[in-house]
Amino acid sequence: MSNVLRILHPPGYVEERSYIFRIIFEEFLGLGYECQEGSGDTVQIRLAHAPEEVALIWSDVLFQTSPENWLTEASLPKAPLPVWNVNHDLPETSLLEGFVPVIYGKPVEGRGWFTQSESVIRLGLDIAGSVFFMLTRYEEIVLSPRDEHGRFPAKASLAYREGFLERPIVDEYIEILWACMKRLWPGLKRKEQSYRVCLSHDVDHPLGAVNKRWLQVLRSIAGDLVRRKDVSLAYRRAVAKCSGRYDLDPYNTFDLIMDVSERYGLRSAFYFKTDSSNSRFDENYFLDLPWIQELLLRIHERGHEIGLHSSYEAYKDPARTRAEFKALLQLAERLGIVQETWGGRQHYLRWENPITWQIWEDAGLNYDTTLGFAEHVGFRCGTCHEFPVFNLRTRKALRLRERPLIVMDTTLLAPEYMDLRPEQALEWIERLSNTCRRVGGTFTLLWHNTNLSQSWQRKLYLGALEVST
Repeated sequence: MSNVLRILHPPGYVEERSYIFRIIFEEFLGLGYECQEGSGDTVQIRLAHAPEEVALIWSDVLFQTSPENWLTEASLPKAPLPVWNVNHDLPETSLLEGFVPVIYGKPVEGRGWFTQSESVIRLGLDIAGSVFFMLTRYEEIVLSPRDEHGRFPAKASLAYREGFLERPIVDEYIEILWACMKRLWPGLKRKEQSYRVCLSHDVDHPLGAVNKRWLQVLRSIAGDLVRRKDVSLAYRRAVAKCSGRYDLDPYNTFDLIMDVSERYGLRSAFYFKTDSSNSRFDENYFLDLPWIQELLLRIHERGHEIGLHSSYEAYKDPARTRAEFKALLQLAERLGIVQETWGGRQHYLRWENPITWQIWEDAGLNYDTTLGFAEHVGFRCGTCHEFPVFNLRTRKALRLRERPLIVMDTTLLAPEYMDLRPEQALEWIERLSNTCRRVGGTFTLLWHNTNLSQSWQRKLYLGALEVST
């Protein structure tokens, strides 16, 4: 059976529709398709070389928005969201729960969210509009709340307010779509999706004592004793400072990270800074330090990845981002480090839609992996699959890919965020990694090199890899 689909869609929003159909059918399902503009207020899917009367039809809601209401609050989903009992209508669908929230939709014939005749399935769920809303982070352009670091807070998001931040709702919508298509065209084959773990490490502070001023070290030692209550860490920090030995520095956990990654058959990505733009939030370390250059070479020679951790102010500054990335590329060239792909993450997870994506696209980076919320783990983009991004302002699909961040160590443990005990943090890691496994996605875990300086942190990290691999 031919896997080529024929999609008939209502007029308008051609660029947006083109992007989201490519993501759904090509990126996620691996199916070929042809698009044609029609009329009405539904999207109709048929299969080439199959009977014309067999069709999947869903309500078109988001892209029925009038141009003057686009990217305004009038176009946002109306809360509380309706809920569809998918298990009742499509029990074969693989979902985390039997019910799904309907981000955009319109009941079929005024009744429910699903009907099926012999040859036609009708869905009230606007699959394309709902997926587009989540992947493009549509609400983050429309809504104004920001925290003290200029970040869109998790609690302002629809996913948090409606209780589905811990579900990859986009991936679940794709499963619903696939279940419908398999009912209509049983011979259809989709792209295989396999679970994997992606480890990354933001290098905010490569060292915790060596090459630091004594005043900084003494303050850190006081923190070790008073706040962290770790005499051993204070002693190791003091010894490293006095001796000047890099191998004794408590933040020099890079070889430990690589050893553990290799033990589990994983490849770690280390994101380095090349500049400081804010003296309060950026440590101004220098990549021309011989020890750091030796570290970069060792990371590369061991088969791990090097990337960019842009400075605090760079997320809205095109010139600064270009300069920081150029500095990294020039150093890599001098050291003979060659990589096919270059990516990284914004410092403090600072990100502005769509400015930051466009800046990274223009700078020549291949991927970004910033998009998780700082104060709560979960699925900010509604998916654990990597995807090409879309600029809502220019209405253009970009080459840049987003690798959604699912869990950050600081999010779980920091008092100002989730403030979990180690055993609670491990439970969250296990639950979210299992969720990614169920949908064949990528569990992207950020663990800072600085959060391996204490024995309980190392134990937690090893536990995290044990339950997620």
